[in-house]
Amino acid sequence: MNYIGSKKLETENLILRSTEEKDLKVLWEILCDVDVSKYYLVGKFNLDWEKEKEWQYKKLARAGNQDVFQWSIILKSTNECIGQISCQKSYDTNGNLQDDNIRDVGWFLNSNYHNFGFGTEAAKAMLNYMFNEVGIDRIETSSAVDNLASWKLMEKLGFIRYTEKTHKTKYTFLIEEVDCYSYRITKEEYLSKRR
Repeated sequence: MNYIGSKKLETENLILRSTEEKDLKVLWEILCDVDVSKYYLVGKFNLDWEKEKEWQYKKLARAGNQDVFQWSIILKSTNECIGQISCQKSYDTNGNLQDDNIRDVGWFLNSNYHNFGFGTEAAKAMLNYMFNEVGIDRIETSSAVDNLASWKLMEKLGFIRYTEKTHKTKYTFLIEEVDCYSYRITKEEYLSKRR
């Protein structure tokens, strides 16, 4: 695995770049939208910016680290930050940190930009980078059964639901645990679909 950080990536409509200070409040505001944050999984989140910004600035301080793979999603036509995408460390079902060559992914977009294909575009750019340049071996992730848009996107990208059994996850903003599907894709599987 190559620790080369969040290199700037460009697609037809988007620029993916390392998060900057000017993005912090914008990203927080996007996550304050219940339609966006419903299936968001994070250790902590405050709906009061004054309480949240301390945590956001700590994340910003690490954004340039070579072992961090997280991008703000910028819409080229307006130069607007419309979301975030990441490929972070992965934990197994027992909560143990996995080998660094096995990663997890996550993304969110401003609800005004849902259903335009921007999530697919950003995810493809990130996956190409992580498998081709960073050189990870596999991605394991999950999605709430009710989060149709997320798991449909994963399947479109070639992720395989590797067990028909669901598992329970407690998302940050939901009161109850929900059923989730487990997905994975290897470098070989992803690259073979791109040929």
